Amino acid sequence: MIEEIHHRGPDSDHLELIEPPSGGVIGLGHKRLSIIDLSDNGIQPMTSASGKTTIIFNGEIYNYRELRERLTQEGMTFRTGTDTEVILNLYEKFGEDCLRHLNGMFAFAIYDRDKDQIFVARDRLGVRPLFYSYEPGSHFAFASELKSLFLFPSVIRSINYGALIGYMRNRYASYPDTVYDGLRKLEPGHYLIYRQGQLTNVRYWDIERFDKTDMSFEEAQEELDRLLRDSIRLRMISDVPFGAYLSGGLDSSLIVAIMSQMSGQPVKTFSVGLENSRYNELGYAKVVSDLYRTDHQEFIINSKDFRDTIYKVIHYRDAPASETADIPMLLMSQQAKKKVSVVLTGEGCDELFGGYPKYAFDGLRQTFWGRQVFNNSAVSGLVNRLPYSFRKAKLAYSSLSIQDDVKRYNNWFASFSEDQVGALLSPGFKDAHYPAFSAREFEIRGHSNLDRMLYYDTKYWLSDNLLERADRMMMAASIEGRVPFLDYRLAEFAFRLKDSYKVRGMRRKFIVKKAAEKYLPKSIIHRKKIGFYMPIADWFRTEMKDFVTDHLLSSAFRNRGIFQADKVESMLNAHLNGITNHEKEIWMLLNLEIWLRTSIDRRPNL
Repeated sequence: MIEEIHHRGPDSDHLELIEPPSGGVIGLGHKRLSIIDLSDNGIQPMTSASGKTTIIFNGEIYNYRELRERLTQEGMTFRTGTDTEVILNLYEKFGEDCLRHLNGMFAFAIYDRDKDQIFVARDRLGVRPLFYSYEPGSHFAFASELKSLFLFPSVIRSINYGALIGYMRNRYASYPDTVYDGLRKLEPGHYLIYRQGQLTNVRYWDIERFDKTDMSFEEAQEELDRLLRDSIRLRMISDVPFGAYLSGGLDSSLIVAIMSQMSGQPVKTFSVGLENSRYNELGYAKVVSDLYRTDHQEFIINSKDFRDTIYKVIHYRDAPASETADIPMLLMSQQAKKKVSVVLTGEGCDELFGGYPKYAFDGLRQTFWGRQVFNNSAVSGLVNRLPYSFRKAKLAYSSLSIQDDVKRYNNWFASFSEDQVGALLSPGFKDAHYPAFSAREFEIRGHSNLDRMLYYDTKYWLSDNLLERADRMMMAASIEGRVPFLDYRLAEFAFRLKDSYKVRGMRRKFIVKKAAEKYLPKSIIHRKKIGFYMPIADWFRTEMKDFVTDHLLSSAFRNRGIFQADKVESMLNAHLNGITNHEKEIWMLLNLEIWLRTSIDRRPNL
């Protein structure tokens, strides 16, 4: 099981077998990526000085030095300089409440000999993953990646069809589900207690502080700057070389700017671009690199790199890939590993501070004109007749017309509309499995619609999709990714801000942009949000045409009984012939077929 995730910790591996008084056996195994205290003192599993507890731990505790000093003053002893031992001593002092003292990204398991129990925890915002299988009277197994669990003797590899429909609809499987039946994700901000054969799931944190701050905008801007600087300072603590991914967008550029001010030497920065310069954003990254004189490296990829990497991405994801950006992130990480083992990245800022266009547009539903326009059959008919070039306007109108909050929030980012999913699924498959997807309930909290959108996206879209991508693609290259915007103090602060501090009219991420003015030029702060665009619409018609048709027009795809093959073929032909653009739908179906071949059929790469 640990060898299967060698890429997550190539520096060393160890395991320990424990025979508890309750019977059976406990196996704790660990693959180490050495970041803090590179000596053998950091080897895991690690047992405390008292001998009462043993831990395996993935992640970093950023405030471990302060915690260690406090515990030392209270009489606790330390044998190592690791953050791992800090967790052990903190647990022996506070029990499960130790989690409230930790500032970091983590997934860990502690065996407590006195209580004869296993305590398994995941960080507040889900930066680090943890998957598990539990069968009462049989076993409790857990791992950082699903591929490890497949090697546990009692785990059967089978499809969770409800979650698979969720993947088609939303681009990811929402926790606690995975695309495998019976294998679950531990939710962010939760912990498990396994004792006497029983498993208990407890939530210890949520973004609860919805009482709005009475700070003025200027005071809030100063507090944002202070919290972000402290978060970055903590995430620059490392005993190995570190750097940052620099896209040239606001979030990564702001992080690099602050890192550069704090570092005594040029920050190592990495950017990835496309061979076709029409789609490149490397120029924006270079502006920031030149401004702060970073040690900058660019990587260029093309359609062949993209095609040749899809199977690898799905292997590391243990699921169909949801984002085309998975591929450049993996390729860039493999190159960056030649220079660093830690990188800082910008994930989380959009979900906390309202960076996506949908946060501004969704507010239109609350206006007088919005109530008149949306769900108006005459307007709907006009919008539906617009040509494909108006696809973003059509998406906005269709989303804003949805009354149900969850369905509307999902529709903004969905690859397939709900109607498309229903039309493509075969009748038998839909009747058998669609109810399981439809019955899924989601938690949404907040005073305002903006609060609720940000809460939902932070808990699901960010955790289940973007953070999973970042973890798998970076750890596949043995690189640790750190996300300063997801310091829990910063997250709680963001949810206490008034809506107008984040979104003003059509201006988004307002307070972050204001805070960035003393670090970055306006050309970076106010440029259009694009993301890393991959021209797959063109590639599917040209360089990747045979690759796509070999998968989606194959007998294997037709015989699965999941889709109406003739409708998939019609959609594919419409795209290949340039009649319309179905790049998102084709991308999702292609990934699904590759995942089914490699994980369920267990067929090798073609």
